[in-house]
Amino acid sequence: MDQGVIENLKRLYRKQLLRHLLLTEDRSVQSVLDFYKTIILKDCCNMIADSWSCIKQFTLRNSWNNIFVHRKSNATPGLGDTDMEMKDLLDGLKAVSLSSEYEEADVEMWLSCDRDDPGLQIFEDDEIIEAVSNVDNKMDEVTDEGEEAQSPCPFHDTAFRCLETGLEWFECQEECDPAMLPCLKNIRDLAARNEQQL
Repeated sequence: MDQGVIENLKRLYRKQLLRHLLLTEDRSVQSVLDFYKTIILKDCCNMIADSWSCIKQFTLRNSWNNIFVHRKSNATPGLGDTDMEMKDLLDGLKAVSLSSEYEEADVEMWLSCDRDDPGLQIFEDDEIIEAVSNVDNKMDEVTDEGEEAQSPCPFHDTAFRCLETGLEWFECQEECDPAMLPCLKNIRDLAARNEQQL
């Protein structure tokens, strides 16, 4: 994959991560630490999927120009909207009164820190074995902790009411995407079917 696309995806992911952080009600330093402790892999996957869907078609089209030598690219893929993203992030930081702590250069450095990252690392055989062994050990620890911290599943009627309210809210938003509505309706209908089966 072209580095411009990867860089753009990572920048959009950071923007999603910051947006989720800014949506928390408590904006203290401790809440930031708690946010990073409570975020789960599913949240990260959803944010990366949202980021991927936000990549512009122009960026993807230009990334193919590096593969086909006979085509010339007149723009660097993924770098067209950095000024707009910078403005959005600075506005978000101003909203939580953090803009005085960070300058525009800091935000630009944070957004572009992966510009020269090739996206891969070459390992020796011993390093691969060690990395896989560490992951297995950590997974065992997480599984043991996860069994104790399981929260009960909400009842079907509660899920249906919440999804119905969420669907009504989503339909009233400017960002309402007609392609997403059937997915939300299917989830709501699933909760309704499960409620009726009881």
